[in-house]
Amino acid sequence: MTDLTFASLLSSRICHDLISPVGAINNGLEILADESDEEMTQQAMALIQASAASASAKLQFMRRAFGLAGNVSEMVSLDEARTLSLGLVGKGATRLDWQVGAQSLDKTVVKLLLNMILIGCEALPRGGTLRVGVQKAGATNLMISAEGPKARLPEHAVTILREGGALDSIEPREANMFFAHELARSLGSALHVSVGDEIIEIAATI
Repeated sequence: MTDLTFASLLSSRICHDLISPVGAINNGLEILADESDEEMTQQAMALIQASAASASAKLQFMRRAFGLAGNVSEMVSLDEARTLSLGLVGKGATRLDWQVGAQSLDKTVVKLLLNMILIGCEALPRGGTLRVGVQKAGATNLMISAEGPKARLPEHAVTILREGGALDSIEPREANMFFAHELARSLGSALHVSVGDEIIEIAATI
């Protein structure tokens, strides 16, 4: 039942992320069906294009972060991880600062890094700088920092990242945090979380 519970939590989380852009596409199509004004038609098309791009970027990111894309033993290019992260961040108020000193990593390590990036992105409700660092010197060091106005990570989320938790106490929006904890544990590591004044830092050594 544990696996089924986690699958349900993660599925709910994915659906929640996609409802907004898919709903916006539907709204745009309804406007196109009823609207004859050229300016409104152009605005509807712009809404559809932006929402479709957002939905596609989120799906591609989550496929690599949550799914089984590619071969089990695959090494994943960090250029791909950067492209996926740029798509997730989009053209809003959050800026991605990519400070990565490696070309590729084991698939599971990249999965962990992407989940850390997702958590950092969501910790910036008003935008800011999402800094991503990877260093390989014997061990592999992963780090993200999310710095910006009102940057926050709830105390319960910090606990999940550090210690995991019982699935019946985890909300769908926290499913990826539980997943990140379990990924780190499967790699023989742990997540180190620091919450400061408008800055969140998450790190792991593999």
